[in-house]
Amino acid sequence: MFHCIIILYSTHVDQKVFSWTQHTKSLILSAFFWGYLIMNLPAAMIGRRYNNQMLLAMSMTLTVALSLATPMLVVAFNWPILVLIRFLQGLTQAFTMPMIHGISAKWAPPNERGRLVGFVLGGLQFGTVITLVGSGILASTRSGWPSIYYTSGAFGIFWVILWLIFGSESPDTHRLITRSERNYIKSSLTQTVSEKKNLITPWKEIFTSMPVWAVTISHAGHNCGFWLLLSEMPTFISSVLKFDIKSDGFVSALPYLAMWLCQFPVTYFADYMNKKNVTSLTFSRKFWNTLGMSGGALGLMVLGYMGENANAAICMYVFVVAIGCCTNVGFNINHLDLAPNYAGILMGFTNAVAALGGVLAPTVCGFIVHDQTSVDEWRVVFTLGAVILFFSSIFYIVFGSAEVQSWNEPRNENVGVRSFMQMKTDYGSSSKYTSSSSSFGKLS
Repeated sequence: MFHCIIILYSTHVDQKVFSWTQHTKSLILSAFFWGYLIMNLPAAMIGRRYNNQMLLAMSMTLTVALSLATPMLVVAFNWPILVLIRFLQGLTQAFTMPMIHGISAKWAPPNERGRLVGFVLGGLQFGTVITLVGSGILASTRSGWPSIYYTSGAFGIFWVILWLIFGSESPDTHRLITRSERNYIKSSLTQTVSEKKNLITPWKEIFTSMPVWAVTISHAGHNCGFWLLLSEMPTFISSVLKFDIKSDGFVSALPYLAMWLCQFPVTYFADYMNKKNVTSLTFSRKFWNTLGMSGGALGLMVLGYMGENANAAICMYVFVVAIGCCTNVGFNINHLDLAPNYAGILMGFTNAVAALGGVLAPTVCGFIVHDQTSVDEWRVVFTLGAVILFFSSIFYIVFGSAEVQSWNEPRNENVGVRSFMQMKTDYGSSSKYTSSSSSFGKLS
């Protein structure tokens, strides 16, 4: 996403500069989300059948290849090819979250899920910080904006190599894990996680489960608020507060740096309270989710009434983004609690719905804000975002749960076939089956 933004605003004299309209820029920025939206659930279903480690490596490899090819193709074919590239990268990146949750379900003991998954998801914020700061530096070098794609591509290749060497789908297949650690992890998950790939997905139970919908509504509401801030706050700060946040990479990255740093004490404390039985898992998920989303809603409301004080607005912007880290031990991890065997499927479903936030937030903002210097119009946008966050938080409080759902128990699609064949073999090989009545008696 941020690589694409650098192309849109780069003016380095040694590189080709593209004079694209605002409509074209919006089309380019939204292309990723359409691919991401379309592929999330299919990616999760594929992950249910095949090795999640290899799927994650393959998706990253394809993303890296597209990134490395971007500068040459964009110079040759202009913006239409960039729209296609961003769409394809959305398709490939759609595998990321379902695979992470599918793998985490086999690695994270219940009382350590907050730290493990929070640390992993914190990479999103850390990557955002590095990209925002690093992209500005790279774009100002003699190599210009293409160096951003080549550098990120090189890091992507390096990550894939490390992942294939040190990563693993489960403790059973990891080459470096100690026996005691493997036994500890497996003993904590034995009753809930299956290694089988041919499990029947209980779609009816998933789509009619209120705890699943609680996660889905929270995920969608959070994404609306998050992408509203990510895509529109720089415009608000520039147009209303007369501060060009895009020119300062550190200030742009500060909210995500704060979010990344805050998630460590938050996830550790949440796990500690669960481990000591001070809080139940359900109470913990609801408490931290409420803090992250309702706190963000309050911050958005305050933003709308900050006047023209740029420093105060930026501080509130940092607060709203940073407090969002609490959702990493709220809805963002709840998939693993509800159904560890189908955590990837659940993430694919909720993430697909939530991806609409990335498409709708800028669009709705465009309908509301006609004069970008109008504080009143921006206040409507922030109030709407706050209402969505608050409603999503309340819905999760009412219907959320961290109890393992009954439909998590595996149902192997070959069980019925094997049972029938076994009965046929027993019937044919046993001399005791001499009458229909005795046969039914034996089979029952």
